[in-house]
Amino acid sequence: MTPSRWILLALCAVLPALAWRLGGASLWYSLVLGYGAAASLAAWELAQDGQLKAALAPRSGDATLGLLPAMVLFGLVWLLVTRVLAPIPELRFYTPDGAWVGRADAHGLQAATEWLRESACAAMGRSSAIQGSARVAYVLAIAALEELAWRGGVQQGLSERFGSTRGWLLASALYALTQLGTLNAAPALLALPCGLLWGAMYRFRGRLAPSILSHALFSWALFAHNSSPFIAR
Repeated sequence: MTPSRWILLALCAVLPALAWRLGGASLWYSLVLGYGAAASLAAWELAQDGQLKAALAPRSGDATLGLLPAMVLFGLVWLLVTRVLAPIPELRFYTPDGAWVGRADAHGLQAATEWLRESACAAMGRSSAIQGSARVAYVLAIAALEELAWRGGVQQGLSERFGSTRGWLLASALYALTQLGTLNAAPALLALPCGLLWGAMYRFRGRLAPSILSHALFSWALFAHNSSPFIAR
């Protein structure tokens, strides 16, 4: 790991917690600026190694490779939200403070379900200051910058130090752990399978275009599009 990659990792590690504490529109601004700086460092490192052009260049099959996993992942999240967490439409409402208040007498699996539902509502509500086309633009931009920073920067650096498989697994674990800085379990639980999926694309394809496309499509469907199971009805 070069010094610039350590700086990149530190920046990526503190961004989720910082953005969460800022909340509102500042949440989006800080993520774009922060991941923009981290992505710039990652791009510089890849350029120094002569890998930047190859990592970003699209190829035949990228659309399919990016689209299908994003659809499957979104479908699984949709089923979890609409069939387990919020089977009743009214329970899908959220506010900046989170809309769901769990039952005081809930216990066991029901208590865990209501805790996760409340976490998801709070996470979505925290980011609700920007909506419409501006939200879509931010979601897509952050997805692309995150991939360049995390996969092209953090995972690449860890892979060079520990090997490609260990680098992929370590980067995926760190990607999820950094979300714990929000003190909200929902982003961390979602980030782990996402990190493993998008990291695998970079690990086995050696390019960022498929993971950028997949991340952007998934984020658009989950956080920006009107069909999102989290959007208040």
